Amino acid sequence: MNIMNEQLLEEIEQAARDKSTDLDLSEAGLTFLPAQIFQLSHLEWLTLDDNQLTFLPPEIAKLSKLKRLELGENQLLTLPPEIAQLSQLEALYVDDNHLAMLTPDIGNLSQLKTLNLRGNQLIALPSEISQLPRLRELDLSHNRLIAMPPEVVQLAQLRELDISDNQLTAISPDIAQLAKLRDLNLSNNRLTDLPAVFSKLSNSLKELDLSNNELTILPPVVCQLTKLRELYLSENQLENLPAEICQLSKLEWLDIRDNKLTSLPQTLSQLSELEWLLLEGNRLPIPPNILEAAEEPEEIINFYIKTLNSATLESKL
Repeated sequence: MNIMNEQLLEEIEQAARDKSTDLDLSEAGLTFLPAQIFQLSHLEWLTLDDNQLTFLPPEIAKLSKLKRLELGENQLLTLPPEIAQLSQLEALYVDDNHLAMLTPDIGNLSQLKTLNLRGNQLIALPSEISQLPRLRELDLSHNRLIAMPPEVVQLAQLRELDISDNQLTAISPDIAQLAKLRDLNLSNNRLTDLPAVFSKLSNSLKELDLSNNELTILPPVVCQLTKLRELYLSENQLENLPAEICQLSKLEWLDIRDNKLTSLPQTLSQLSELEWLLLEGNRLPIPPNILEAAEEPEEIINFYIKTLNSATLESKL
């Protein structure tokens, strides 16, 4: 619900009187930022989500103590160079806007740990983004990337990377440089394989999402990612799984829904940590009522092996 102008200004004035460190003006119907906001020099957290802002004025630099700035769901076409003067900024959310490019000055945000650029129109990143030494979380999902931006692999502290819902057909081997990466989302792209050097992520990677790509076989390197706890492979064109999948001994969640599987490797039974197994939408000889018990993977696997053994025994009679 829109906040009336009087209410909005009163809220800003109240924040000034209280020397508040956070101010939430989301869903306030803003088309521009009132000048009074820039007098709140003590602000550390400013939320401006879900307005109709088309630009961010240079005066944003006056909020020099900001640690978190949320600009999601607006109509921003660009960010001003002055944003680089927010030297204490740790989290910047510009998701669901209309950014086609980023100001190179973003590379000066030396304290930035989280950068959310989801849902824009980016086709590339400025090279200066590689100068963000503390960046741990980067969301580039729902953009127009046709290749993984080379700058990303230079972000040595990166823990979480989301490049889902783009137009990637391949992943750069240089991704192996991200030695601390724990969570990687590559879903909803056009990938058919992964580079062999992907195995260098095995010491850190715990969650990998490859769903809705164009995989016809599971890239062999996936079975070398022995620290994986969650693996998402739904909506591909997988016809089988390799026996080596048992090497993923720490796996807790395995999603292989909506593929073309007609069989399963019996080595699945060796995944002793598995808590969820999602197999619906394949061509497996397992009835729906068994498949629905995804939280009972042992029951599903035992049923399958029992069915397989019965069929083998019958064929010998």
